Amino acid sequence: MREPRAVDGPPSLRAVQQWFQDAITAPSAGTERAAALLAAPAGPSAERRVELYRRGCRRRLLEVMRHRHPALRALLGPELFDAFAGEYLDARPSRSYTLGRLDERLAAHLAAHRPDRYRPAGQREFWIDLMIDLVRYECLFAEVYDGPGTEGEPPAPWPAELPGATTAAAAPGLRVFRGCAAVHEYHSAVRRGARPGPPEPGPVDLVVFRRDFRVVTVRPPAEAFTLLAALLSGAPLDAAAERAGVGDGTARRHLRRWIAQRWLTARLPERVPAAPVPTPRQETPR
Repeated sequence: MREPRAVDGPPSLRAVQQWFQDAITAPSAGTERAAALLAAPAGPSAERRVELYRRGCRRRLLEVMRHRHPALRALLGPELFDAFAGEYLDARPSRSYTLGRLDERLAAHLAAHRPDRYRPAGQREFWIDLMIDLVRYECLFAEVYDGPGTEGEPPAPWPAELPGATTAAAAPGLRVFRGCAAVHEYHSAVRRGARPGPPEPGPVDLVVFRRDFRVVTVRPPAEAFTLLAALLSGAPLDAAAERAGVGDGTARRHLRRWIAQRWLTARLPERVPAAPVPTPRQETPR
């Protein structure tokens, strides 16, 4: 923990604020400087008051983690979930002004500390993959729910033609997700109050978007998902169709449907003006 230093006079406000943040978020932080930096009204000591504040802050952060990850909590059970969440909060204290970003590094933290991380991908435990993908999906769900959407916006202009060089841009709130199991179904069941069994292994490709302020999840056919993912990566329509293994007509039908659903907006290539045809010179008779 960084202690405020007094060079010429009392420590700066920034130094005191940094010390207080460390004192209530770092698990091993000491409170030795509390008496010198905090007011001393009647009642508990400064050290005791810092400790009480630290415990209250910790309980609040755990409550946020439980609220944002109901499916993971249902999968692990309350005690094991709190243990994982507490370990994460200790290792990666919040540094954001909003609690909405408290769990943004949870999936990476679990992946970095999984006990089988040194094994080849095909030999790793499905149970750990399921945990990580469930965290990823719950974070994605919250991001789409809380983020911008297309509600109230006018429909995108309908292109008369879709040349092969057409590219596409995702509408606000559209995301694609690849996971090791149907974590979206498990998450939905838990939110409805059910107690489902763990999902079975099996890859899933999902499109997640918002419609009328509700998060909607769709599981498209494999070729359509590959085409959509290629378009979202910036590939032009012809290249995306080739990557997905579909014909030009099929690719254009998919793109038109996604424009109508407000998933995408088309970006037509700029037309290059044709070069003027040179006028033949007429020879003057001599």
